This record gives sequence, structure tokens and C-alpha cells, in this order.
Amino acid sequence: MLSTEQRRFFEQAVTQYQNDLAADTGAQEYLASRGLGPEAAGQFRLGVVTSPLAGHERYAGRLAIPYVTPAGPVNIRFRCAEAHACEGHAKYLSLPDAASNLYNVLDLKKVSPFICVTEGEIDAMTLSLAGLPAVGIPGVSTWQQHYARCLEDFDVIYAFGDGDDAGGKLNSFLAREARARPISMPKGMDCNDIYREHGAAGLRALID
Repeated sequence: MLSTEQRRFFEQAVTQYQNDLAADTGAQEYLASRGLGPEAAGQFRLGVVTSPLAGHERYAGRLAIPYVTPAGPVNIRFRCAEAHACEGHAKYLSLPDAASNLYNVLDLKKVSPFICVTEGEIDAMTLSLAGLPAVGIPGVSTWQQHYARCLEDFDVIYAFGDGDDAGGKLNSFLAREARARPISMPKGMDCNDIYREHGAAGLRALID
């Protein structure tokens, strides 16, 4: 449970990094290349760390992806904002001692017979923008038993693993742990790839 002071700090950090993004055309262009324009960036409160708050200096230059709940942001992950394979450094960095959280839990409140689960925040954003309610986990190793209870009110749970071996393992894991229906993704592609190539209709076709 976060303290009031911690919640205030997260809100301050998210607001600062949103403001930083508004002045960073390079980060805006990167997000646009992933199909995430200004409206989407605002919806998910995305930012970039140009003016790091105390303790966030190591995340300078990275995208800030907040985990937002109805009570406000409760966590932030930081992603490399360069269009390369991230060799020599981690693509994602988490805060030290950060709790494991489901990403995009606001979609759990949407009226829908189904929910989608992805590995990664950007794929969860992408599905949500396509009209498919979605939550994300950073990886199989971060799964918590109570996540299944968060999903149990939905008639159907779709597992959107990437089109690779890791994605297949995620789908199998979610089928076992959360009665999810695995979605067969084209080889080498993820939700964001399909969205950029075929639009929202391309993603919706996967569950039709």
C-alpha cells in the first residue's frame, strides 16, 4: 500500500514527465511511429524524462509509462525511446523495490464481455485504442495470483502473446493460470505491429 506521500510523488513525477514530453519532438515522433499520437499520449499519461525528479536520474531520456489507477498513478516503468534493438542496455527499467502491478487497470472498469492480456504496456495501449479492453503485465515472472481474480468477471479472457517463442509461453501460461484463450499472432509480430499495418480492424479480426 502506497503512502500519501508516495502517491503525491508519483503524481508529481507523471505530471512533470508529461510536460517534458510536450516539449520533446523526438519523443513525440517516436510515439507517433508506434501509432501513439498526442491524444493517446494524453489518455495514457505518457511522458519523457527530461527533468528527472530526485531518484529518477538514471531514467533520463527514457519514456515514462505510468501505471494509472482510479486513485492516480501508482508506478512508472521507463522505456528506451530510440528506434533500435536496445543492444548494450535494457529496453525497460523499473523502479527499485517497485510492486508488481497490472498495467491499464482502468480498462477493467469498461463494460465488455471480454478482456485482453498482453505482455507489455505498449501492446495493451494499442489494443485499448483499437476498442479492445486490455491490461498488460511486464512478463510472466511478474504474474501475481490475485491478477486472475481481477479478470474473473469477464466471460472471455484473450491472451495476446507476441508471435514468437516467448509469446507462445505467455499464452500457455495465461491459459493455465487465468483460463485465457490464446490468440495466434503472425510470426514475428505483436499487437502494435498489426495495428500499424492493418489498423484497429486487423486486431479485431483476430478475435472474430
